Amino acid sequence: MSERRVDRVARILEDKDGNRAKVKDILAELRRVEGNSSLSGSALYIAIRSENDRLIESGQRPMFRTSKEGEAWGWVKLEGESEFVEGSEAERIEQQILEANKNVDRAIRERLENMDWREFESDFLTVVLEKLGFLDVEITQATRDGGRDARVKYKRGLVEASAVVSAKRWASRTPVPVEEVRLMRGIKGDEDTAIIITTSGFTATAQEEARPSQNQRVVYLIDGDRLVDICKRFEIGVRRVKMPDILTIDDLESSTEEAEAEVETEAAPAGVESPDEARSLLRFRDNMLDELTPQDIAQLTGLKESTVKTYLCIPNRRSQLATQIRSDKGWRAKALDLVATKRHFSTQ
Repeated sequence: MSERRVDRVARILEDKDGNRAKVKDILAELRRVEGNSSLSGSALYIAIRSENDRLIESGQRPMFRTSKEGEAWGWVKLEGESEFVEGSEAERIEQQILEANKNVDRAIRERLENMDWREFESDFLTVVLEKLGFLDVEITQATRDGGRDARVKYKRGLVEASAVVSAKRWASRTPVPVEEVRLMRGIKGDEDTAIIITTSGFTATAQEEARPSQNQRVVYLIDGDRLVDICKRFEIGVRRVKMPDILTIDDLESSTEEAEAEVETEAAPAGVESPDEARSLLRFRDNMLDELTPQDIAQLTGLKESTVKTYLCIPNRRSQLATQIRSDKGWRAKALDLVATKRHFSTQ
């Protein structure tokens, strides 16, 4: 498939020292590569968060870590490293889970390739299209009317539109050729969109042909890798099992030294006069999220308040949110200031 924006961001970061760069520098490079001088910082953050969400839902580590927000001050870093101590039992368990999830990818791919083509083009196709949000899925007859396997409706804003769909369950991984894209463009009908779903891939010429052009039906391509992601995301033939949180021993001595060093370099949070109290508040802990409102967290991180509320209800997302606040010095200081202020007024 063609290179995505997040792929370009990853490539830019790989060329940077420490796999980290300022948002303004990434945007400058993206604007040059994409030929879009008006590309905004919000578009970059949306791409990064969408990819991280996709990876997390697929049972993988997020690819990016962001620090602060905005074009002027924000940073982006390639993630990829475990949060657990190297060689620890927790890291070993995490690696086993990640490897098991990769095995699930391979198993899904094999099951799709071995599925009876009639089932793939009817029941399975219906489930996939409905999960993707299409309406009134109509499977065509097995006569394969001009290469069309289904008709669907969808909403584009307030306007209801329609699309034609072709499903190709190929046991071999031979890529779908350009002729199939042209065939979907040429099918007679009022549909303004065509979708080709396959267990294999697409040739470079097919991908080029599918790009939008004036006065032609738009063709969207869903290859085997993306189809596997769809199955995992919407739990089609996949079951997401909740695991207990992994507890790991922290280095108490180094934590104490770190806290003492921070007391000397950072101002105590507002409303805190005692050095001992300040020292106890310089480490932002997960349970401190309970002392902040979703609005507080949204203003702090730049996330939408509705997104924050969702994250707070999901244990692993909640923990990631706390880790993100903890890892950014500016966010941590503001969060601790809010916590200290609320505690101060609660005792008055």
